[in-house]
Amino acid sequence: MFRNLILLVSLFLGVSAQAAVWTDVNQWSPAYEARFNEWVRTEWRVDFFSRKSLPNGQSNPYYGMRVDCADTVYSMRIIFAFENRLPFVIQDPTASGKTLSNKMSRWDSQSEINRLRQFLWFMYETVSTRSLPNDTYPVAISRDTIRSGALIMTTKKNHHSWTVKEILPIGVPHLVYNSVVGSASGYGLQERQSWPNPDWVFEGEFSVSGNAGFRYWRPESSLNRPVWEVPGYSDEQYRIPLNKWVRYVQNRLALRQETDNQMITRLLKTTCEGFTGRVTSVNEGLAYLKSNSRCMDYATYDTYSTPNRDRRIFDDFMALRRAYREILHINGGNQLDATVVTQLNKIFPAINQSAATETAQMGPSVQTGASVCVTAYLPGKAMDLAEFKRRIFAGLISNNPHDDGAYRWGEVRGPSQRARSCQSWDPWSPDLSQE
Repeated sequence: MFRNLILLVSLFLGVSAQAAVWTDVNQWSPAYEARFNEWVRTEWRVDFFSRKSLPNGQSNPYYGMRVDCADTVYSMRIIFAFENRLPFVIQDPTASGKTLSNKMSRWDSQSEINRLRQFLWFMYETVSTRSLPNDTYPVAISRDTIRSGALIMTTKKNHHSWTVKEILPIGVPHLVYNSVVGSASGYGLQERQSWPNPDWVFEGEFSVSGNAGFRYWRPESSLNRPVWEVPGYSDEQYRIPLNKWVRYVQNRLALRQETDNQMITRLLKTTCEGFTGRVTSVNEGLAYLKSNSRCMDYATYDTYSTPNRDRRIFDDFMALRRAYREILHINGGNQLDATVVTQLNKIFPAINQSAATETAQMGPSVQTGASVCVTAYLPGKAMDLAEFKRRIFAGLISNNPHDDGAYRWGEVRGPSQRARSCQSWDPWSPDLSQE
């Protein structure tokens, strides 16, 4: 009997030693895709990794995962698959023709939730925006295909991605995402209810081969196959004139039209979030700069620089400016609240002029009752959205992490002595001709 007990224990340990990350007992189907879509719509929140406790009082098993943009996209799919005992399989970006899946058994001795966390960390080190095209495919423009759980990618030039939490009734995407993170970054995600600039999304290659635009997850059977063989593949979004892309797609996805006031309020909120979110990002770079005297290598520079973030904020300002000008042209702004008009006129004091002319005429913005989004950007210093707009349009804002705070926030024009003496990559400056 003792020998039999030893044999049973050995067999148990042998099985345990081959433990998968989780055992999948279900299979992806239209019903599970619909459940995934609903889970993303209701559960995929900006505090998904930062809240310590769940609404039921239990500890959050995902607390403390620090993710960048591609990590965020993959996490959404991995975690739902884990919680619903579904397979998660992607193309192995390190080995042609092979796959990675939840059947990996390298963390056998750990509990299931720890195996999952180790699997997530492994994926974060392995996947990126470069691997996403192999695991997803471009979709047609409809609410059936562009839905919660989908994603938007840029071309490789801008290497960014967003998850689609939902498509709002007005046809605008509610996006949850994150940016490149440093060691001091928090665990929270970011969100926006507005369109990324399609000129930036598709920059360099507005075609199927550029891999940008709306995409959805490939079934396992379509991995390691040409993208045009994936069921549901469509090149529709690449056949729209780029200057009409947002209007066309939004009209196709909308269930109702938003009012002028709702649109302007939404765009103001998005622009403000970009401004306030930049504070944390710049502070991380300033903290690194303070403790490191040497010039940064490319990887470190890429972590703490903000060219893409600054361009997205500038694009949001321009989208707000274009929307306000169009409203004034159509109906004189008579559908806008008087308070909103006062706020807009402070940000865009020469709205009927070109952006370049307005910028040249605009002096420093003093905070008044019409100020929007007053934000503390450095210790003891704050500015409103109008002043930040003036500085970024004037090219004063620095995205170079070798610059100190005064330069990063446009108090003085750079580059600083240190920035001039160190190599930099991918600088960005505003293009005021984007009317």
